[in-house]
Amino acid sequence: MSQMNVNAQKCMVDWLHEHDHSNISTNKTNQFDIVCTVDQDLPRILYEVEVNYSWQGEWPETWEEVFISEEKAKPLEKWSKECPDDILTFVVFCNDLKKAWHIDGSTLLECAVRNKFFCISTSDAYLMDMTYDESGR
Repeated sequence: MSQMNVNAQKCMVDWLHEHDHSNISTNKTNQFDIVCTVDQDLPRILYEVEVNYSWQGEWPETWEEVFISEEKAKPLEKWSKECPDDILTFVVFCNDLKKAWHIDGSTLLECAVRNKFFCISTSDAYLMDMTYDESGR
C-alpha cells in the first residue's frame, strides 16, 4: 500500500471516530481496508479506501465518472458472497484528502468495467467533505 493510501486510511479512521463509529479495525487479515460498527445490533460497516492522484482541488464538472481500480474486485466478491448483510462502501479521496466520493458496494456490482477500472457515474456516488473541526463536526 502506498504512503498516500496509508494516509487516506488514517484520515478515514479519524473521520469514523468523529462520526461515532466504534470497533474500528484496519487489520488487512479481514480482507477489507477498514471494518467497524456503529451499534452492536447493526451490520458491520466495511470500507475500501483509495486516492485519486489526479484529483486536485474541486471535482472537475467535466468528470462524470469516478474510477475504482479493478483490483478492488476481490473485496467486492468477498462481500457479495460471504457477508452481504454488512455494508460495503468504497471511498475515493482527492489527493489532499479533504474530500472523498463514497460509493455503495452494490453500485460496483452493477457498473461497467473499462480499462481495468470500475466506472461509476457521479450521480451514483456521494461527494463528502472529509475535514472536521474541534467541535466534532
